[in-house]
Amino acid sequence: MTHHVRLITPHITPRPHKRQEFGDLLAPLRFSHVNIADGPPSIESLHDEVMCSPGVVASARQAEADGVDAIIIDCVGDPGLHGAREAVSIPVIGPGEAGMHLAATLGHRFGVVTISDRVRPLLERNALLYGLRAKLASVQAVEIGVLDIDHSGDTLLPRLLDGAVQAIERDRADAILLGCTGFLGLSDKLSAALAARGTPVPVISPLQAALMAAVTCLSLGLSHSRRAFPPPPRR
Repeated sequence: MTHHVRLITPHITPRPHKRQEFGDLLAPLRFSHVNIADGPPSIESLHDEVMCSPGVVASARQAEADGVDAIIIDCVGDPGLHGAREAVSIPVIGPGEAGMHLAATLGHRFGVVTISDRVRPLLERNALLYGLRAKLASVQAVEIGVLDIDHSGDTLLPRLLDGAVQAIERDRADAILLGCTGFLGLSDKLSAALAARGTPVPVISPLQAALMAAVTCLSLGLSHSRRAFPPPPRR
């Protein structure tokens, strides 16, 4: 049986190239990708998270109605994650949650390198919610807008490297999680750059971590607990 995984981008800006981040990991899967119908142009603040959440829940309901087997929310902030889990019975995976838990298994502490210091409170709050705040060494920001990532050319990798080095050398991080699902194709490049300067640590792509978490759930026949995420009341 081929499982169908849907990526829900929680903003209205088309991102048709997200499929490339998964590469051969998608080989045994059917994949689809949608944006929410109404919401912010990108997710770069707690305000954006709130504004996009209704669209994420609506898109999750539509995915289940379409026969999709698992959902991934296309943002490390995991906007709408818990509401979507209450709304549907199929697995709903947040790249932030999946990536943080994977990073926590690969070392004693992990660092996150993200877009802007404006999202640091969101990521720190989520680490606390996921029971991983003590393992979060730091959140480093490269100060770039989500919609500017595609136009950053060769300047983005050195900035990610600087943030990762600070997390490793100053804050004692043992692993690095990329803190934006827009950092496509950069986990391997950043890992190689860190190894070249003598600081080899695992670098995690949040989208890849989320996809493999979805595959694990589907392979084991698991989904979120209805005790933790009960369906909303009928009105």
